[in-house]
Amino acid sequence: MSMKSKPRLREEKEDTKEAKLEKEASADDKEEKIVVKKWKGKDWFSIMAPREMGMKILGQTPTTDPKQLMGRNMEFGVHELTGDRNKYYMKISVKISRIEGKTCLTSFNGFECMREHLLRMVRKRNQKVESLFDVPTKDGWLIRVKPWTILNGKPPASVANKMRLFTKKFFNEFASTNNLNDIIRKIISTELQMRVKKEGSKIYPVRFSEVARIKVLRSPEFRAEAPKEKPKEERAETKEEKKEAKPEKKTKTEEKPEKEAKKKTEKKEKKETKKK
Repeated sequence: MSMKSKPRLREEKEDTKEAKLEKEASADDKEEKIVVKKWKGKDWFSIMAPREMGMKILGQTPTTDPKQLMGRNMEFGVHELTGDRNKYYMKISVKISRIEGKTCLTSFNGFECMREHLLRMVRKRNQKVESLFDVPTKDGWLIRVKPWTILNGKPPASVANKMRLFTKKFFNEFASTNNLNDIIRKIISTELQMRVKKEGSKIYPVRFSEVARIKVLRSPEFRAEAPKEKPKEERAETKEEKKEAKPEKKTKTEEKPEKEAKKKTEKKEKKETKKK
C-alpha cells in the first residue's frame, strides 16, 4: 500500500503546480486589462518652460480633461535648462498658467537650493547669517527672498544685524532696476552671490554667499484692478435720491406743542376717572 500511495502524491503535487501557473497567468491577464482601461481616452500634453527661460520642453503628462492641469506646480533642475551639471543643486518651480492645443505654458513660481548644498558650506568657527524679506521687481512681481551669508568667524550680534540690513538694501536696489528674468539669470550664474560676497566683505569677511529660496507672492498677471470711481453727476443723483427716501425729521419746536397737548389730554382723562 505504501508503494502505491507515493506516485499518487507526486501526481497531486504536479497538478497543483500547473494549477498555480494557470492562476498566475490569469491574474496577469486581468492586470493588463485594467491598465489598458485606465489609460484609455487620455491625451499627452507637453509642458514648456516659461518664455523667459527659452520655452524648452520640460516633460509630458497625460490627462482626460485639460482643465485639471491648470494651476499645477512642478519642479525641475536648472541643469535641464542650461545643460551645466555643476548647477545640480538649483531647482526652479513653475506653474501651468495657460493651455494652447496640446502644450501647457508655464510661469515662474519659485527658486530653491538643495539644503545639503547649503549645510555643506557651514563650518566650525563660522557664523551663519540668514535673512528674509519681500522685494518688488521692476516688472511688477513681488518675491520673498531668503539669502544666506557665511561669515569667516564669529562676530558680535551687531555685525550680523548690519549684514542683514546690507543684504536687504542690496536686493531691493537691484530688483528696482531689473526684471525678474534678469534676477533669476544672475542668481543661476552666481553673479549676484559674488557681488554680495565682495561688497559684504567691507563690513566683515564673507566666506560664502547663496540665495537659499525665492517665493512668488504676487505676479503681474493676477494683479487685482482698482475699483473704478463713479462720475460726479451719478454720485450727486444718488445722494438726492437718498434724501428723498429718508423721512423728514421733525424739529424740536414742532415736537413741543404736540407733547403739551398729549399731557393735557392725559390729565383730563385722569380727572374724569376720579370723578366717576
